Amino acid sequence: MKKIFTFILLLSFFAANTRAQFYVTPDTNAVQLVNDFILTGVSASNVHYTGDTSTLGSFTDGSLTNLGMNDGIAMTTGSFDTAVNVPVGDTVGAFANFYNMFAGDSLLNTLIAPWITYDASVLEFDLNPIGNVLEFQYVFASEEYPEYVGSSFNDVFGFFITGPNPAGGNYLNYNIAILPDDSLPVAINNVNADTNYTYFVDNLGTGGQTIVFDGFTTVLVAKVFVIPSTTYHLKMAIADAGDQAFDSGIFLKAQSMKSYFLSSVEETQNQNANVYPNPLNSDSRLNINILQAGNVTVSIIDRTGRFISNSEYEYSSAGNYSIAIGQLLTNFPQGIYFIRVQTPDGSTCSKVVK
Repeated sequence: MKKIFTFILLLSFFAANTRAQFYVTPDTNAVQLVNDFILTGVSASNVHYTGDTSTLGSFTDGSLTNLGMNDGIAMTTGSFDTAVNVPVGDTVGAFANFYNMFAGDSLLNTLIAPWITYDASVLEFDLNPIGNVLEFQYVFASEEYPEYVGSSFNDVFGFFITGPNPAGGNYLNYNIAILPDDSLPVAINNVNADTNYTYFVDNLGTGGQTIVFDGFTTVLVAKVFVIPSTTYHLKMAIADAGDQAFDSGIFLKAQSMKSYFLSSVEETQNQNANVYPNPLNSDSRLNINILQAGNVTVSIIDRTGRFISNSEYEYSSAGNYSIAIGQLLTNFPQGIYFIRVQTPDGSTCSKVVK
């Protein structure tokens, strides 16, 4: 009886330790992964994934590691299938090295010419931000550290955005995976134990027991200025460079993608929509002049990009109209808000203070 009891205790111990491990689960439901990636202020559509079915997944229990984030999306140039590759949550002494035999990516090829890419993993979708800033958090990791720092085997990744640039013109596959306060792209040759080391975690040097990759970045923020209520395309891609050996990965923090108003830089002033008086009081009115009949949507957004009120109005003819905007904000605390007005003629956004 004592032996049976001891055996049960051992089974419970191993089961508990199996659960308490950093783990990546292959997941091809890209739409759900992207929805879980978004925190606030962003809507996504036309989600598409290109790559081997085992190279996209979700991770959990990152808090048990030195990764700096708990859960989210994972992408790899190898495989998350533990039947053919070592688990990502293995010790640094293990070796993640799997040829998934998928094609490379033409856009990533342009970053490392004359070399080409292999084993690409690409997640892309359209997005519509409500604020003038789009941002999210990520970590880049690789088995190429430290042996191939400075070589052509510089596994490559990028977060490429396409759409209108608030400063003028358009972003065309503009890479926002760059170092803070710098224009250098995040890559093995640009972030390592010798170069930009403040953004580098030497997992091999510390004998890491929770993540297989020999090195990875600290949690970095991808950020870009955008035009509110405008459609953009985001392509997130990673691939092996030069050959198919030695896996690399990207970890995207769950609920870290958000859009918000950083300042009034993108505030659009329009004589056809204004708030008076501002700062607001209970008598403040939103005055609009619409040039054609139709529906008008008035959205109130706080500084974090969170919608706090959304009101619909229908007008049967063009003309001047007034809405009691001060009363809509009666139950909200003092602070800065943004009033977005969508009319049949277009969209405007005004900053107000309560």
